[in-house]
Formats: sequence, C-alpha cells, structure tokens
Amino acid sequence: MREQDPSERIHNFSEVALGFTEEMVKTEVERCLQCGDPKCVDGCPVNIDIPEFIRLIKENDLLEAIRSIKNYNILPAICGRVCPQEIQCEKACILSKRWEPVAIGALERYIADWERKNQLKECPDCEAPNQIKVAVIGSGPAGLTCAADLARYGFDVTIFEAFHKGGGVLVYGIP
Repeated sequence: MREQDPSERIHNFSEVALGFTEEMVKTEVERCLQCGDPKCVDGCPVNIDIPEFIRLIKENDLLEAIRSIKNYNILPAICGRVCPQEIQCEKACILSKRWEPVAIGALERYIADWERKNQLKECPDCEAPNQIKVAVIGSGPAGLTCAADLARYGFDVTIFEAFHKGGGVLVYGIP
C-alpha cells in the first residue's frame, strides 16, 4: 500500500497509509477466485458478501459495490482502515494458504473512499417507521452501527454521547 512520504507527513496530520490507486484495485480484484464456498465471508464478523463486492468492483459498478458492502456494514471506511482483516477475512482467503491473500480491507477502503469522494451517501433500505423510540448510549463505532441497524428496522433512534464530540474512539482514541 502506498504511504505518505515521511518528509511530508511530519508537517501534517493526514493519513500515512494512502490506500490503493485505481490501477492497484484493478490488479487486486483479478486475484479473487470467486470461490463457490467463500471462506473469507465466514472470516468476516459481519458476513459481508466479499466475492460479490469484489465482482462488482471488477465490473466497474462501484455504486452497487458500496451498496453491497453497506447491506452488512454501515461503516466501511472505518472497517477498511482499522478492522484486523489479516486475522479475519484475509486469513480465511484460500490464496493465503500459499500466497498473499486478496487485500479485502484495502478494497473495502477504496470503495468507501470512492463513495465519499463522489459525495454519495448510500444507505440500505429501511423498514417503515414502527414508532418505537430507542436510546443508544455512546457514539463510537459500536454505538453508530447499533443505531444504524435499529433505524434500518424502523426504530426512532436517539444517540447520547458523554463527550463534546461524537465518534468515541475514532475521535478520542485513534491518532
């Protein structure tokens, strides 16, 4: 993965790991074998249909790729950066038995960054409001994911946060 040059990064707070370029993505999606029984999905804690979103990237249908991911994970830009893919989905990738696994996390990050760069805000379909109010305590990744899942099922969700800014560990814990 590309990295910001040290001579530049000592003067800013931008990300060090810059993610994949379009060319790197094109090369990486070709490596996916589109397994009939994809173990990478079993290795993913939220069961993202990994072969599906990789196939959609390969077909250059990036909008459907982000929709596919968000059916399972509402925060792909975060997970693409901080999820320990190397011990989960990538470890389960069949290629990892002999070679480097498909860089699933980098592909997830790429598609999430594409969504943001294009100012899109894809959301999974939601059920009709059910008029039931629910409080979620904490606005870190777990609280936000919980709130999104509840809203998706029609609940009227209010998030409460003890700190001045929302985001939990994303704001106060990850440098």
